[in-house]
Amino acid sequence: MNKKDIEITIRDTKEGVDLFIGKKLIGSVVETDSNFEAHSSQKFLANFKNYADAEEEVIRNYNLSI
Repeated sequence: MNKKDIEITIRDTKEGVDLFIGKKLIGSVVETDSNFEAHSSQKFLANFKNYADAEEEVIRNYNLSI
């Protein structure tokens, strides 16, 4: 599978959203107060003021780990 063919699926949860590639969970974004926490499937990554930055961090972290 080429990197160009990869599709990320976003699913809503009670806590926030989960990001999947295929059936593999790559991370999640959780809203806390006025911030968004980015989590990889194994650890906390960082806090962000907007959702888009938190989502980007989860994807960036996944790309660096493969």
